[in-house]
Amino acid sequence: MICVGIDVSKRKSTVCFMAPGDKIIRRPFDVKHTKEELQPLVDEIRVQAKYDEIKVVMESTGVYHLSIAYFLQQNGIFVSVVNALKVANFNKAENFRHTKTDSIDSTNIARYGIAYWAKLPQFDLNGDKYFLLKRLCDAYLNFSEERSRILLQLQSQLEQTMPGIFDLFGGFDINSGKDKLLDFLERYCHIEDIIAKSEAEFVASYREWAKEKGYRSNESKAATIYAQAKNGIPSIPNNPIVRETIMWYVGLLRRADETLMASLTRMEDIARDLPEYELVGEMGGVGRVTRVALIAQIGDVRRFKNKHSLICFAGLTPSIHESGKFRASQNHIVKKGPARLRKVLYQVMMLLVMHKIPKDDAVYRFIKKKEAEGKYKKVAKVAGMAKFLRIYYGRVMHLYRDLGLAA
Repeated sequence: MICVGIDVSKRKSTVCFMAPGDKIIRRPFDVKHTKEELQPLVDEIRVQAKYDEIKVVMESTGVYHLSIAYFLQQNGIFVSVVNALKVANFNKAENFRHTKTDSIDSTNIARYGIAYWAKLPQFDLNGDKYFLLKRLCDAYLNFSEERSRILLQLQSQLEQTMPGIFDLFGGFDINSGKDKLLDFLERYCHIEDIIAKSEAEFVASYREWAKEKGYRSNESKAATIYAQAKNGIPSIPNNPIVRETIMWYVGLLRRADETLMASLTRMEDIARDLPEYELVGEMGGVGRVTRVALIAQIGDVRRFKNKHSLICFAGLTPSIHESGKFRASQNHIVKKGPARLRKVLYQVMMLLVMHKIPKDDAVYRFIKKKEAEGKYKKVAKVAGMAKFLRIYYGRVMHLYRDLGLAA
């Protein structure tokens, strides 16, 4: 058997051919990520494959590895993309000096591939809905974080023009696509716009606005807004520049909302074809966004050996520190793995405890049990995250077995 270790960089990679016993078939050399330079590499791999089984191994490097992995896969070559942390830990045991160059890294990757030859997972990008869903989900979460930053800047502006108004309105409704605060600001963006009217006139105007925008007409809410405006002290006068600045933020948030809605709809179209889509949506605390985010961040559960492997993947296992008679009593979770998966799981836990007891209450009752035992609320939620993943794995795998799709 021959392992081709590839150390991937931004626009080039270093390649090493190795056989068992650390026998170098070809010393490390560089190739650029172009068809002109990758095709000779494919030809050489095919020549070697005539005489022995050959596999290509590379580390997962964000997006840099995708072009070369896809090109090799399209040419019928076995490609395995492995976790970089696994390779790093393997190399620590093999190399005490911890020297690092591209040539050494490609050699170490080839050595890792030979050591774990039978367990190397095959890279598959063609028609991989989980891969597409993960890419869309990452883009959605990135844009959502950017929207939050813009919203904070708008909040800062409003504290100077309409103190306290931000707390009187809800945020963006992902289900309806409406944002009540932005709709309100398009008509009233300064205290003087409100107090220029009498209370009765403002209430009538508010009811007319609510009917026009499709919101519930609430006179008491209008009276609260008017009272807030009457008692507020703006630090910026009402002038065209101020109004224009606020409208800029409103416009940015509008475009962000449209992008988020389009992204979510596209993610749902992809996820709806997966067997676990309906099942995940029925789990307690899972909403429209968190359903597709969970499926995207976890991926195909069949790649995990058992539920404990999934929990380890999420970085929710406790760190263990023991030496002789010493044993640490306070162990934090290791936090190795996708941080975004942990973030989505924590959002699910927050939704569970903030709303009424869901129909699927297993995780909810587990969290309350931990709190009753004296655990801090955050610790109880983290324990609930691990419990949620155990249930997720069990239910989804049971579904796959019933459908005859279990690996």
